[in-house]
Amino acid sequence: MAWAMWIGVFFGVLSCVSYAAAAVAQRRLAVRLTGLGEGRLAALLRHPLWWISIVFNAGRAVFQVASVAFAPLTVVQPLGVLTLVIGVPWSARLGGRGVTRREWRGAGLTVIALGLLLAVTVTSGEGGVLDPADTVVLSVGTVALLSATAWIAHRFNSAAWRCYLLSAAAGVAFGVSAATAKTAVLVIPETGMSGLLDPSLPATAVIAVSGLFLAQGAYQGMDLGAPLGITTLVNPVAASVVGVAFMGEAYAGGWIGIAVAVVCGLGAAYGIRLLTVGDTPEPRRPERDSEPETAPAP
Repeated sequence: MAWAMWIGVFFGVLSCVSYAAAAVAQRRLAVRLTGLGEGRLAALLRHPLWWISIVFNAGRAVFQVASVAFAPLTVVQPLGVLTLVIGVPWSARLGGRGVTRREWRGAGLTVIALGLLLAVTVTSGEGGVLDPADTVVLSVGTVALLSATAWIAHRFNSAAWRCYLLSAAAGVAFGVSAATAKTAVLVIPETGMSGLLDPSLPATAVIAVSGLFLAQGAYQGMDLGAPLGITTLVNPVAASVVGVAFMGEAYAGGWIGIAVAVVCGLGAAYGIRLLTVGDTPEPRRPERDSEPETAPAP
């Protein structure tokens, strides 16, 4: 049991690395597509960075499926915070700037809080799977929520609010798709070919792809830290809610364990805030595709 959990953690870390690479590619793609109008979707599908991000996201999905096959969602999903720790410095380097001390402090605090969270997050068994009826209800409700959130987000003129809403929706999509993916992984080996008719398979595909497009929209007009930070916070929350409500997972520590997990979550959230805010006194450099600022006359 213990070995299986740590194997799941190992695959979860590999999933985080793949997701960080995909997020960096999507952010750079968003910068290069800035200013395009109705032809943005066609340009998106033609750009090599989009397909590179697809490859990394596919790797993330494979490692995610392997991780949830060995460990409960309540253990695997908090590892997603590592994506931010990896992705923000990586994106900063590719963007031609150094990582600030505040960002490094945020990364350190996030790792410590995450380590404590994993130490106290002991679940009562591996949990079950989603019933077909629960899968349908959960999937329809999730797609409706994602569609409504995307519609509301595009009613805002503020790029920041669009980013917050779309990245939160992407986190919900990734968290729920992790639950449906775990169901598919466990159901198909037990039921054979009939398992291919389980609604968890199409649900995983639809919800995961929706999350991919929502995340791409969230990166438009914002630096990597803010959308990625929100997604990595909402993702484990959504997955844990599904795991506890529908799949029989629970914190074995009871209310004390939940309280410790909440404290660790708040510590990780503060670390993420340091990562996403960064040091603001320095003026922001314009993006590559932006028009250069006019230099003052000597």
